[in-house]
Amino acid sequence: TTGMTSYLLDESLLATGDGLFIESVARPDLEEGDEGAPDAARLLYESLQERVLSLPDDTLVGGAHFSDAAEPAEDGTYTAPIGDLKAEMDALTMEESEFVEVILSDMPPRPANYEEIIATNLGQNAVDDEEAFTLELGPNNCAASQESLAGD
Repeated sequence: TTGMTSYLLDESLLATGDGLFIESVARPDLEEGDEGAPDAARLLYESLQERVLSLPDDTLVGGAHFSDAAEPAEDGTYTAPIGDLKAEMDALTMEESEFVEVILSDMPPRPANYEEIIATNLGQNAVDDEEAFTLELGPNNCAASQESLAGD
């Protein structure tokens, strides 16, 4: 979404939320639907290239979710150095037009509760901590690809 934020912690760990995962990138269709997905994919490409991938290669990336395709690091965390992600995830080294095409070609179905999650994130739906936790449960439907983009 246009509000995605990442936090660089101690110049060594980039907490990327739902923008970049160790096996995929964010899906661009949740904020503006299918019609807005191409523009969102271009914005994602620009953000990744200019802000994330410009960090040192040894910067660890830790996303908010991981899928069954993700492999944990030796320490058991679901993190990976940016340099490894660039080497393993072809989407991160593509030209913009190819990136957009690939990302839009294999998106999973939208989460069943995504409209409720969006309303909650926008402050339109008040939920308690337990309900908020429940909304976040389930598979990683925030990634653009149903299959891992790493190792392709």
